[in-house]
Amino acid sequence: MSILVRTDLGTLEWDGTGTIRIQYDGPLGERMIPVEALRGVTVSDGLELELREHADPLLSVSAGSFASIYRFQVADSAAADEFASQVRIARARRAVPETAATRWLVATPPAADALEGKDATVAVANGLLMFAYPRSATRRKKAEGSPRSIPLTDIVEVEWTARAGRQPAVVRVSTARTPADRPKPKHDPAAVRITPENELDALFFAARLLTRIQP
Repeated sequence: MSILVRTDLGTLEWDGTGTIRIQYDGPLGERMIPVEALRGVTVSDGLELELREHADPLLSVSAGSFASIYRFQVADSAAADEFASQVRIARARRAVPETAATRWLVATPPAADALEGKDATVAVANGLLMFAYPRSATRRKKAEGSPRSIPLTDIVEVEWTARAGRQPAVVRVSTARTPADRPKPKHDPAAVRITPENELDALFFAARLLTRIQP
């Protein structure tokens, strides 16, 4: 039995077998969440989907700070309760564990292979992540060369950080050679500061990059 729930972020639809279809009103568009990706579902002040670690690249690359996309305000509490009940039954039948997923279970939104930031343009091509820095970039940022390339196989971590106050959003990568005490993003050759209008595109780019280095 399929169940449709209208929320403040868009619509949730349980297909009755094993998949939640979320149609967001904003740029996130449509996302398909298999029941295997869920750690749980709760109904309290609203309806919240709790995903397993390593199930959704958007959550992993943002260190969970984007989890609000799975918190929904609903007007029809009865529909939300039935929705949650059916999802819980499906999880139990499939014996879905609460542990981290062994592979990505939720697809990333469409993302371009290049991203333009305030102090660098990054692009993925031929197995490399390539950085090109404008003249305005700091000397420390360009100290390792411009352009600079990093093999995707060398990247061990990808991070996206949302803007905070006057600090812009940042995408940065780490390799085995990245120092523990790394410079601020303005001077970090492996970091890109993002303009406000490109913040969401940067998140999608970072999440897509993460799935390339971590299957």
